[in-house]
Amino acid sequence: MVKKGGLLIMPKRGENIRKRKDGRWEARLIIFRNENGEATYKSVYAKTYTEVKKIKTTFNIQENKYNRNKTAIKNISHLCDEWLKKTKIKIKDSTHGTYHRVIHNHVIPYFNNIELRNINNKIVQDFIAYKHDSGLSAKTIHDMVIILLQIIKYAEKEKYIIDFDYDIDLPKLQIKEAQILTSAEEEKLNDYLKNNLTLINFGVILTKETGIRIGELCALKWSDINLNSKTLSITKTIQRIKNFDVNATSKTKIVITAPKSQKSVREIPLPDTIIAIVKKLYNHQNPDTYILTGTTKYIEPRLFQKKFKQLLEKLGIGTVTVHSLRHLFATKAVENRFDSKSLSEILGHAKVTFTHERYVHSSSDLKRSHMNRMASCF
Repeated sequence: MVKKGGLLIMPKRGENIRKRKDGRWEARLIIFRNENGEATYKSVYAKTYTEVKKIKTTFNIQENKYNRNKTAIKNISHLCDEWLKKTKIKIKDSTHGTYHRVIHNHVIPYFNNIELRNINNKIVQDFIAYKHDSGLSAKTIHDMVIILLQIIKYAEKEKYIIDFDYDIDLPKLQIKEAQILTSAEEEKLNDYLKNNLTLINFGVILTKETGIRIGELCALKWSDINLNSKTLSITKTIQRIKNFDVNATSKTKIVITAPKSQKSVREIPLPDTIIAIVKKLYNHQNPDTYILTGTTKYIEPRLFQKKFKQLLEKLGIGTVTVHSLRHLFATKAVENRFDSKSLSEILGHAKVTFTHERYVHSSSDLKRSHMNRMASCF
């Protein structure tokens, strides 16, 4: 019984609201019913009867919306399809392709037999453990769960799922240090490139001396190099992504789009050594042709990677990827006292910390020189 405006108000029978001995008001909410109709309850508390009843009423409205919605969204497959359609207009095609692959290869197969409202923290943790036991890396699982949690947040917003606990324990990321060329290997590669100046080899030089991504390199045209300002403009990238056209003859397609992020659109100052090479080659080229081919037809990243691998095999150099040249550039930049912000901007990174965590690797020679300077007491 409670006083309201001078009147005594008693909770209605069956309302599941009561006043506790500690003075607080408690309302019991039905959050789940099993197949036999047995209810699972959750208690909420407030200082007054009016407050706790308002909480209960709001919850019931949400429950009614859930009950209406669950007839349209029957399982995780329907939910994922709806989420993909709504997010597609806001993301790049390549990102959509990644989401689609993760959802259809991992999320739907695991969650499809679980009723949406029953997806909770424990089930997601079990999913993480299952993927870990399957041999997937911590990075792959981490990226996968980030996508899954975006879908769950959307489901909670639409009242398909209620009160999800986002306190998820993700596997610890272990960043594997990329292999880069040794000083001797780089010198051997440099000698060959200078004495065999083809367009493909110029592409290797450009990647090694500017740190651009392979997709950005493949999308470069001669018009992207400004000889007056001695700069290289990065405004696009080439990627091979999943083809969602049901009438297409190929499962994948090439797209030329804006780079990875807003920070990736950038201008890179070119050293005089590169400008000298450009002048040798540029005189024979149409500004509207691709740098790697000298024609209006591009080379896609996986073909350039293959040509680079063949070059390394020819020179007897250890196995590294084109992306390793980006790591090599970053490492040499730090060794030459490049300031962190400038390096991050040249690489097209959103955060300076990411540049150092992922792209900077101290060479043995640099470590030795540091140790020799420290050994001053002998």
